[in-house]
Amino acid sequence: MVPPLSVVDRPVKVRIGGQDSAVSFSGLTPGYAGLYQINAVVPAGIAAGNSVPVIVEVDGQTSPPVTMAVR
Repeated sequence: MVPPLSVVDRPVKVRIGGQDSAVSFSGLTPGYAGLYQINAVVPAGIAAGNSVPVIVEVDGQTSPPVTMAVR
């Protein structure tokens, strides 16, 4: 069976607030040419805040940190 969405073939790692996050999907965003989407779960125990750091790693390449709000 063919998956309904185009997924990446390399492992994707996400760290939120310094903790590893479970990645539930990483691949092309339906309806948007060339836009990739990553769905990750905020780990339990992350302190709420307006600027929690998020880092993505794919195929040994690490992104610069960005921030997101956690409530």
